Amino acid sequence: MSSVANVVEVRRRLKASRSDVFAAFADAELVAKWLRPSTQVKLSVLAFEFRVGGAYCFAYDVPAGPRVIVRGTYRVIEAATRIVFSWVIDPPDEHAGIESEVTVTFTSAGDATELMIRHAKFDRADAEARHAEGWRGALELLNGLLQNAELHR
Repeated sequence: MSSVANVVEVRRRLKASRSDVFAAFADAELVAKWLRPSTQVKLSVLAFEFRVGGAYCFAYDVPAGPRVIVRGTYRVIEAATRIVFSWVIDPPDEHAGIESEVTVTFTSAGDATELMIRHAKFDRADAEARHAEGWRGALELLNGLLQNAELHR
């Protein structure tokens, strides 16, 4: 992970094809299984239009905390190569209203995929740290999903 002004980058080598890793971002059922910071947080996919200009809305239920709603719009979708989308947290969360941007790139690495998530435009250092930790946790869950048969349903 690297952190520079208003940017967090998290990288992970995953033992799966680019198409399988991309599918985990493109399918609402799969997204619900991994796009959360830990197993203790529940993710409900409230809206999911995986197309350029399409919107998504996720509800995160955090133990002993308020529900966190995140929404955004898909700006770029290049199959198994790159996804770009906005990321906005609704009030009353402390980071509400920051319209950050997530860029996901998929690169083949032999029989694996190098996944890089670049989350930018936070405008607040405390938001960077929180999101870096969240992405690290999510990629751990994604790795587990890719290692079992759930992806190949």
